[in-house]
Order: sequence, then structure tokens, then C-alpha cells
Amino acid sequence: MNKKIDIAGLQLDNCTVRESIMLLERAMSEQSFFSIAEINMDTILRAETDERVKEAVQRLNHTIIAEENILRAVDYCTMQRQHEIADGTFFYELMKRVERNHLSVCLLGETQDATLSMQSLILERFPRMNIVDVEILEQCTGELDNVINEINIKTPDVVVSLLPSPEQEYFFLDYRDKIFAKLWYAMGTEKPAEHKSRIAAFFNEKKRLRILLRHLTKYQEQEASKDE
Repeated sequence: MNKKIDIAGLQLDNCTVRESIMLLERAMSEQSFFSIAEINMDTILRAETDERVKEAVQRLNHTIIAEENILRAVDYCTMQRQHEIADGTFFYELMKRVERNHLSVCLLGETQDATLSMQSLILERFPRMNIVDVEILEQCTGELDNVINEINIKTPDVVVSLLPSPEQEYFFLDYRDKIFAKLWYAMGTEKPAEHKSRIAAFFNEKKRLRILLRHLTKYQEQEASKDE
């Protein structure tokens, strides 16, 4: 079930949403800490030059591919996966189960505006969601350990990270062993299924795909030169 693909040296999971949810539910039923993150092109590109970002991605228990272009670049983009990614299906299926199972949630964001905006979006779609804590890093005046202490005091089942990259990856590396929660879900700054106009989105996706393909070609050439 756990299907891996290699993207420029990063091992990423390429499961259907149903497979990912089944894996997640089994892990949480075992009461162990489980870490999962949405991976986009920017994370992949950054991991090439930032070893800490690469390490953070590889330390995750499971990854969710967040851009169709990642799969297009390696010819793995089936119609099912394309629709799941474009519609943000994993986010909605996960939040549906968190709400239904009455799990408590902490939102961890960088700025107040972005974090409260995401909180409003979640509560609009899932009005019975039990958000017990909202932590905003720009309001932290001391050590980040204080943020961890505040999170652990509220004992949430799920920490939803809304941090940008690379802050999200750094935070995960530094504090993963100190978070007393069942699930770390790093969704980053993108709102689910957030689209611009179709024309703008089409040209932007084409541009991003070209960037990723150049990145993959460069990586392959570097790997080939090592074997010579």
C-alpha cells in the first residue's frame, strides 16, 4: 500500500487518499506519534540546497503530494490522483475524521492574520471541530520552547502546522520529540483547493512544471557525473 516515488533524491509516498487515511487511522489507533506533511514543489526545490529541509521530509512517517506537477514530472499522474490533489481531498477527509472522532486540535501558524483565516475556514466547513489552542509564532517573545509548553498544556490530539517552509521543517526537526500529540499534520500556508482563475492557473502550472523538470534533469546529470 505504501508506494514510494523518488523525486530528486527525496523518497515521497504516492498513495491514494483512501490508502493514506487507512494508514493514518491504524497508526493513531496504536497511540503512537504520527507525522504527516503536504509536500509541494517549493519544498522539493528547497531540499536540494537545505539539508535540514531534506532531513525533515525524510523523517516524516508519511507524505502527501500536494501538487499534480510533481507526479506529472515523473509520469505518475493518474486521473484519480490528479483529482484528489486538485480538490485537496486529503485535507477534507482528514478533517472530517478529526471532527467526527471528537479529536482536539491545535493550530500552529506564523502570523495572526493567516492563522485566524485558516481557523475560520476550518470552522466554516467543520463547525464541530474542537480547536483547543491557537499558537502564533510572531507573538512568541521568548524561546520557542514556550510555544511547545503551551501546546502540551492543552494536550491536543492533533497539531496542524500552518508554518511556511523552511520554518515548518526546522520546527518539526527541533521539536518533534517534545510534542505530546497523536498527530503532526503539516499543511503549510496553502489553503486547500485554493485556485486562481483557470487561465492564470493553467499558465502558472505550466511554468512550475518546467521549473521542476529542469530541476530533475540537473539532479540526474549530477548523479550521472558521480558514477563516471
